[in-house]
Amino acid sequence: MKHMPTFSYQQKIAMMRILLDIIQADGRIDVREVFYFNKLKEELSLTDDAHKDVNKKNSLIALLQIKSFTDEQKDYFAELMANMIVVDEDIDVNEVMIYNVVRDFAGITKEFDREV
Repeated sequence: MKHMPTFSYQQKIAMMRILLDIIQADGRIDVREVFYFNKLKEELSLTDDAHKDVNKKNSLIALLQIKSFTDEQKDYFAELMANMIVVDEDIDVNEVMIYNVVRDFAGITKEFDREV
C-alpha cells in the first residue's frame, strides 16, 4: 500500500463513513470487513469514540468532503475502497456501484479493477 497522506479528523471520518457504506451495501457484514475497518481505524489513529462520529456522518456530506481531497488523498482512498470491496472475497455489484459513484463525483481517476 502507498504511503498514507495526511488527513484531518473530518476527512478521516468522511472516509470511514463511505467505507461503512460499502460494508453495508451487500446486506451482509463479513468478519473480514469488520477486521479491515477496525485495522484502518487504528492506522488512522481513530478512537472508539470516533466510531460514533462515523455513524452520525451523512454520506452525502462525506462525499462532498472527499471531492475536495488532494489527488494523493483521492488515490489513497480509492485503494482503501477497493480493498474493502475485495476483503470478504465477494465483489458485490452494490459495493462497486458505491465505488463508482464516489469516483465519478469526487473526480477519482482510478477505475475499480480488482478480482477475487
